[in-house]
Amino acid sequence: MIRDIFLMSLSAMRAHKVRTLLTLLGVILGITSIVAISTAGNSFGYYIEKQTKILNQESMTIGVGTDSKIPTLNYMEKTFTDKDIEHIRNLPHIREATPLGGVFTSRIGIRNGFLKWEWKRSSITFLSAYPSYLDMEGWEIEEGKVFQEGKNEIIISKRMIDYFGQGSKIKVGGIIYIQRVDRLTPIKAKIVGILKEPEKMITFTFFPDVIGPIDPYYLTQRGSRDFTDPLRPVTLYTIISAIATDVNSVDEAKNECLEYLSYKSDAKDYKEESLDFIVITQQDFIDQTKQMVSTVNMFIVAIASISLIIGAIGIANIMFANVRERTREIGTMRAIGAKKRDILQLFLYQSVTIGLIGGILGCILGANSGTLVVSFINNNIENLYGKELISIPVVYSYEWFFIAFTVGIILGTVAGLLPAIKAAIMDPVKALRYE
Repeated sequence: MIRDIFLMSLSAMRAHKVRTLLTLLGVILGITSIVAISTAGNSFGYYIEKQTKILNQESMTIGVGTDSKIPTLNYMEKTFTDKDIEHIRNLPHIREATPLGGVFTSRIGIRNGFLKWEWKRSSITFLSAYPSYLDMEGWEIEEGKVFQEGKNEIIISKRMIDYFGQGSKIKVGGIIYIQRVDRLTPIKAKIVGILKEPEKMITFTFFPDVIGPIDPYYLTQRGSRDFTDPLRPVTLYTIISAIATDVNSVDEAKNECLEYLSYKSDAKDYKEESLDFIVITQQDFIDQTKQMVSTVNMFIVAIASISLIIGAIGIANIMFANVRERTREIGTMRAIGAKKRDILQLFLYQSVTIGLIGGILGCILGANSGTLVVSFINNNIENLYGKELISIPVVYSYEWFFIAFTVGIILGTVAGLLPAIKAAIMDPVKALRYE
């Protein structure tokens, strides 16, 4: 009996192909969108989680900004002094710390003779830091050595070797001249090393073209806040990079930094009152990124769910139309002995079948669409940053497959229930007289 009712339901769907197809599309598109977006989000979340094993989980970024659920750093505010750097380096749970300063350059030059110069407009990223910064980041020197503080020395990435063309290779021992935007005369820089670039880079890592010491390349200064010597220049920094003694000491190191900065530091006198001291750990950054990805995913899934609701309305519409068109048929079935339960099942099976087929096709299309979305993201990253970045793997979110599939069937059942009840309680005599 159930088999016969199911076959009758399929027959009714075939009789109204266009209407059934349009209704199916609403369900399929909704489920496809949910599965595709959840797959992309799950892939990106897995990618971030995987990179936590690569990133140095002991590292911290110290700055000022707005302290909130998602803290933001102010990269323009210069507040930290050399005294602050030295004190943070000596905190019990800090292994090493260094100021980070960007050197803004307008052009780079080389000398090809006594009076022959070649200048090129600068498009490089020049980072100024302590020599220990390389060990903190786990960067290696492929050729040469690390620069020394207080000397006109730099190390360069491999991208800089052909900066002036293949015929004018920059190499270890060579001299280049760096024109800062805030100086009239260029600064001489001797290349003492070349950085070894990783085969695959992580999305959130920064790999500069040039790294040099704080002295003599970083020159951002301000007058002293000491009223006894207000004209004394003080070098101020925006960001401090620090490393905890071990992974288990990150929280203690963070608290020690905040306690010192809030009560004993020079920085508290230089920062704006509206700004807060912020210490962001790698785990904080990863949690923030995951939260943002999750929020975006939920927002998009909510929008995609509208398609499912539209599909449910379509199912209800087609079922009400079927009940109206088959009124005489319902009357005949009741007259020859069909029970209310049989009529209810006939129409309910039809709506459930639409939800079932829509759910299966939606999950299949969603899985393929999710793969295409991740592939599209990887291609765009590759076009923008090259093939050095680690690709995002496709990781399916099977719980969302189940949720989307189940929701499709439930919506089909709920949407078809009222029309099915209407058909089941129909008076057979009035149904037979229906024109």
